[in-house]
Amino acid sequence: MKAIIDLGTNTFHLLIAEVVNGIIIEHRKIQIPVKIGEGGINQQYIAPVAYQRGMNALKEFRTVLNEFGINEITAFGTSAIRDASNGIDFMNDARRLYQMNIESITGEYEAELIYRGIEYSFDLPDENVLVMDIGGGSIEFIIGRKEQILWKHSYPLGAARLIERFHQTDPISDEDIVALQSYIVHNIKLVRDALIQFPTTTLIGSAGSFETLVDVLQNDLNKTVPTLSNHAQEISIDDFNEFVLLITSRNAKQRAELHGMADFRVEMIVVAAILMDVVIKRFEITRLIASHYSLKEGMLFT
Repeated sequence: MKAIIDLGTNTFHLLIAEVVNGIIIEHRKIQIPVKIGEGGINQQYIAPVAYQRGMNALKEFRTVLNEFGINEITAFGTSAIRDASNGIDFMNDARRLYQMNIESITGEYEAELIYRGIEYSFDLPDENVLVMDIGGGSIEFIIGRKEQILWKHSYPLGAARLIERFHQTDPISDEDIVALQSYIVHNIKLVRDALIQFPTTTLIGSAGSFETLVDVLQNDLNKTVPTLSNHAQEISIDDFNEFVLLITSRNAKQRAELHGMADFRVEMIVVAAILMDVVIKRFEITRLIASHYSLKEGMLFT
């Protein structure tokens, strides 16, 4: 039995699990919406209130780890922690207070782990696929074919960063949508170039906002979302388009009232939906799959 701690920009995750015959057996799974990038991510700083929320989450994790008697812990920080000027202070406090040795991983390694997690969520088609992970601090793109990673890149374009720059009104204004779309297109030119070399029209979304997409489609819009496995589902492009219109036309209170909308996704889901939409339209995606596995599952299999 092993513990994986993923210190994301929006959410801190704890997964206690073991791998048996290539299958993940979960014993405990906790996610806490820490929002460690709030108030400082674009200044490359963990703000005091967010810093304390992070410490409180690690204290809760330590209590659970002690209950399970876990000795093998893998803990890693992603975009907000690796970029913050006081990220090293945060990691030192985690070690001193809660005996957690946190590794700050690069965006490129993060992308690799995400793809490894996706690999185990369902039987990947024997063709090129584009994988997208939307975090709070960064987004990762990976092109792969079966177990082979052909190309990968991490961009500092996470939802928390984009909210501070572009989500100035609620509901988001048409002007902010256009500005955000233009900004995304300008900044993901490397993906376009990679898709010329490794073409595909299949997009696999990695957990997070893509899980929210599935939950809202099923529970609020009463859509049928076919399952590919216990950990992956396929979404029609028409249903996705309906989701984007729904999300971008609602204010925070209205989004929170949608069936299937997790409270901690209410703020981030608007820019996440626009990110998805730009990628799907820009790269002429015809097949959209949501995987429930991602970074922490990839680390578990490493």
